[in-house]
Amino acid sequence: MKKSYLMLLFAASLLSGNNPARADEDITPPPHMEFHKDMKAHHEKMEQKLADDLKLTDEQRAKAKEMRQASREKIKPLIDEMKNIRKKMDTIRQENMKAFEELLTPEQKETFAKIKAERKAKFKKMMKKHHHRPMPPLPME
Repeated sequence: MKKSYLMLLFAASLLSGNNPARADEDITPPPHMEFHKDMKAHHEKMEQKLADDLKLTDEQRAKAKEMRQASREKIKPLIDEMKNIRKKMDTIRQENMKAFEELLTPEQKETFAKIKAERKAKFKKMMKKHHHRPMPPLPME
């Protein structure tokens, strides 16, 4: 029973997400996604197009802009709170991985290190092949 529980815990930690080592990393888009570089200009252009399509008056445009700004101000603390929660979750995942690795024998640790290296290489190859922005590493890194 204990062994099953440990394996379940280990599997959950593998599937659960990010590593705090990359939480503060500045993620810049790869070259093929340069159009995302200036998202503010893109959003403004889309807002302008919508306003034009709806034939909004100047007064409506001004009110809509105020509403968007107020919404951003309300959302910002929530985004910051989510970032803090993510960091806490990542810390727990990292602690869990350390505890799991402490359970292993030296031979198992060696095998586990090889498994992590193989998975990391496979993941990098897949991401390069598909030209996606790199995702954070598995918690076992």
